[in-house]
Amino acid sequence: MQWSEAYSTGIARIDDQHKMLFQMADSYRAALDEGKGGAVYGGLLHSLDLYVRSHFAYEEGCMARHFCPAATINQDAHRGFITFLNRFHERHASHGFVQEDARELVDTIDAWLVDHICRIDTQLKPLVTTE
Repeated sequence: MQWSEAYSTGIARIDDQHKMLFQMADSYRAALDEGKGGAVYGGLLHSLDLYVRSHFAYEEGCMARHFCPAATINQDAHRGFITFLNRFHERHASHGFVQEDARELVDTIDAWLVDHICRIDTQLKPLVTTE
């Protein structure tokens, strides 16, 4: 997935973090395409988990500071994504690397990011005067 200005929230740090999430998914998709997915899948799951938790905490704080009306919906969506990601951790712990799971993960990340950013996160933009 490519970053688009349509995804801008008006807060550079959040936008940079979103760009990193897109890059993580793209890099992992490239590893899958090159047949190296199994070697880095566990690391991706771990890195992604740490990164999204940090990003979600920062973004939720920004929404609270700017009195964003989507703040509660955003928190719920973040909890749902963490639950989704935990399922992949559990499958990996139980079954090891499964190509189909890995593809589903990156495809879902891309779709979730675009939907979530466009539908929820961009609601920050009209509220941000300085950041």
